[in-house]
Amino acid sequence: MNAPSGITEASGGVVLCQDAHALSERRARAMLGRICRDYLDESILTPIELLHHSGHAKLITNSETLYAAFVQRAAVAQAQATNSPVRDKVKKLFAITTAAVTQVEAFEKRLPTTPLTHRLLTQLAGSDPLYGERIALTALAHHLFMSKNWTEKADRCLKLFESGIDPAAVTVLDEALAEILLAKSAVPELFGRFHDAKLRIIQFMAILDKRYAVDERAYDTDFARALYEAAAKHKMPALRDAIVQLVRRLLISSVPLASEEPAEEFPATREVYALLTRDRDFALELGAADLFEKRMVRLVTAEKLAKLIPGYYSAPKLMTGLQLFEEAIGEGPKEILLKYISYLFEHRDLEKEFVDPAYSTEEKVEIAQELRKKTVSAGLSDHRREQFLGILDPLIQRIAQGDLRRSTRTQAGPEDHVLVEGTRVPLKNWSAIGLLFGPITGTFLEGELLKLEVRIKNPKLQLTFDAEGEVVRYSDEGFVAMKYRCLDAQMAKKVALYFDPLAGTKA
Repeated sequence: MNAPSGITEASGGVVLCQDAHALSERRARAMLGRICRDYLDESILTPIELLHHSGHAKLITNSETLYAAFVQRAAVAQAQATNSPVRDKVKKLFAITTAAVTQVEAFEKRLPTTPLTHRLLTQLAGSDPLYGERIALTALAHHLFMSKNWTEKADRCLKLFESGIDPAAVTVLDEALAEILLAKSAVPELFGRFHDAKLRIIQFMAILDKRYAVDERAYDTDFARALYEAAAKHKMPALRDAIVQLVRRLLISSVPLASEEPAEEFPATREVYALLTRDRDFALELGAADLFEKRMVRLVTAEKLAKLIPGYYSAPKLMTGLQLFEEAIGEGPKEILLKYISYLFEHRDLEKEFVDPAYSTEEKVEIAQELRKKTVSAGLSDHRREQFLGILDPLIQRIAQGDLRRSTRTQAGPEDHVLVEGTRVPLKNWSAIGLLFGPITGTFLEGELLKLEVRIKNPKLQLTFDAEGEVVRYSDEGFVAMKYRCLDAQMAKKVALYFDPLAGTKA
C-alpha cells in the first residue's frame, strides 16, 4: 500500500504538495510537466524521469538560474491560486524538491543491477509498503536513460508488456506511456506526420478501442499498433486520461478538423462528433457537446453562409440549409441557419424557379415534394414547420395543376441562338429562367456552371445578353437544358417583362 496523498488541489490544475513524496503523484507530475514543458521536450524527458533519476534532477538543481526559474514559475502559480505570498511558496518548493532528490538517491541504492523486466517492476513495487511504486518508477527511469528519441523510449516501455505481466507493473508502465504521449514533440514522431486534426483524433481514439479506427491510417506506425495491443489487454487509466487531454486540445484549438473551407469542415465536424459520442461515458468525460458547439459557433456564421450553402437557386439552397440545420450542434448555429432558411422561404420567389422548360411537371412536383419532406424531417419547431409548409403546399398544388404564372415557354425562331465559347448553337426554346439549345458536341455535366451569350432575333424581340447558369440535363441527341440568369440587371428586366408584361405594374 502506498502512502496517502499529500496533495491539495487548487484552481486551474495547480496543486500544492505537502511533502517530497506527494511530488511523485500524477497530478503533481502533470503540473511539473507544464512548468518545465520546453525543457522536457528539448531533453526528451518525462516528468517521471526528471523526478526519479537523480542525474536528471541534479542537472537542474546544480544550475541555479534554471532551478530558480522553475521554482519561481511554480510558486507564482500556487500563490495566485491560493492568494498567498510567493516567497512562502518558493521556500516550500525548494525544501520539497531538495528532499525528493535525496529520497531518489536512496531508492537508486536499492536497485538491482540486473536488466529491468516486468517481474522486477512488480517486485520493486511491492518491496516497500509506502514507497514501493516510487522505487519501481526509479527503476523505470534508469531503464529509459539515454534513449535517443521518443520512439526508443516508448519501445523500451512496450517491450516490458510480456505474457503474465502483473497489474502492479502495468500501473507503472501506464503512467510512463501516458507522459510520453503528452510530450509536445512526441506525437508527430510516434504517430506520423500531421495530416489533419480529424485523422489525428481517430489515431488517438483507436488506441483505446478498435471501433474508432474508421480510417485505414489509424494504425500507421509500429508504436500505434503496439500501444493498442497493450491497451486492449490491460486496464490503463493514465493512458486514457492522456488521450482525453490530447483530443480536447485539438478540439479546443482553432486547427480545422479537415479543411479551411466551411462546406468541407462542416461534414468533418459532424463525423468526428458522431465518432466521439458513440460511447456516452467517454463523451461526458470529454465534454463533447460543449466542445463541438463551440466549434460549430466558429464554423456557422453569417459571413460563411455563402460557402456553406452555395449556389444561386433557392430550392437546392433550401435543401442544403435544412440539412445543415438538422445536423448543426448547438442552438447558436441552428438559429443562424434558421434565419437564412426563413429568408429563402419568405423573400425569394420559389414559384418563379419552378417555371423552367428543362423540367417536366412530374419532375417539378418531385423536387417540390422532396423539399417538403426535408422541411418536415429537419427538426424545425411546429410553428416554423407549419409556416414553411404554408408556402410550399400551395406551390406544389399549382405545379401539379400546371398553373404556374409566367409558365409559358417561347419557341425560338430560326435565327435565335446562343454562343458557347464562340460556337453558335441553335436555341430551341426558352423562358424567363430556362434555356434549351443544341445540338452541340462536348461534355456537359449536371450542375456544371456555364457562361454564354444569348441572341434573340425575331420580329417580336431582338435581344443580346450575357448569361450564366447551371446545366440541368444533356441529352443523347446533344441538347443542353439549363437554368440561367441575365448578368446585366437592365437586360434581366426586359426579359422578365417579355414573359410577364404585367410584371412592371405589380407592386
